[in-house]
Amino acid sequence: MCNQKIPMPTEAEKQRAIARILDVSLSPRPSLGRELLETLRAVGVPVLFFGTWDCLALSLLIWALSLLPALVLAGSTGSLAPALFLFSPLLYAALSLLTGWKDLQTGLWEWTWTFRVSARMVAALRMLGFGGVSVLLCVPANWALWLLTGQERSFGWMLALSLASLFLYGALSLLCQRLRGPAGWLAAPVCWVLLGLVPLIWPRAAEWLTAVPTVVFCLLAAAGITMYLLELRRFCRRPMEGGVSYAFR
Repeated sequence: MCNQKIPMPTEAEKQRAIARILDVSLSPRPSLGRELLETLRAVGVPVLFFGTWDCLALSLLIWALSLLPALVLAGSTGSLAPALFLFSPLLYAALSLLTGWKDLQTGLWEWTWTFRVSARMVAALRMLGFGGVSVLLCVPANWALWLLTGQERSFGWMLALSLASLFLYGALSLLCQRLRGPAGWLAAPVCWVLLGLVPLIWPRAAEWLTAVPTVVFCLLAAAGITMYLLELRRFCRRPMEGGVSYAFR
């Protein structure tokens, strides 16, 4: 064995290291937008969505197949509003659930705790990516439904309802993630399905939903995205907690 002594830092080097640590800890924290941008630059898009492409493909397939049930529900209720309200967040919900389940099975979420970047920032960037994809696909989906239903309602009204539903679900999903364990991910879709069944079961609720003007749905969409961003900030600022039981948090 080598008998060389391991060089130890001098007292001056120790004091300089302590001073650097204190400077970093006491310096004001950058804004969330800046932290997210720095994380994206450090990680890169390929690494950010590593291992999620199969989840994306399956989610897109589920979302595309949901157009037929949406048309069936529209025909049975006589209105597109209940179907749009229920199915608009489907892609975002499927992406969140499938990637969360896969990360839990592979241990990828706990593996990200070893990164030099925040695992919560990585998760937040994924959520924003999933949300962006869902918003972009809302337009062609509503356009297709608008044509298939004989242009019964205005395209703007349908799009406003879909975006309001999507943003409100996104805010609800982040609120539910305050719960511990898998319940934090499962509570939002369960609550949304139960809420979406109300206008399907109760015709009066379907009539009320259909009568809501476009401007109200636009205001709801604005409120939903505002709550989503506020909850996303809280999600990123929440301290990490170890343990397998917290793998979904």
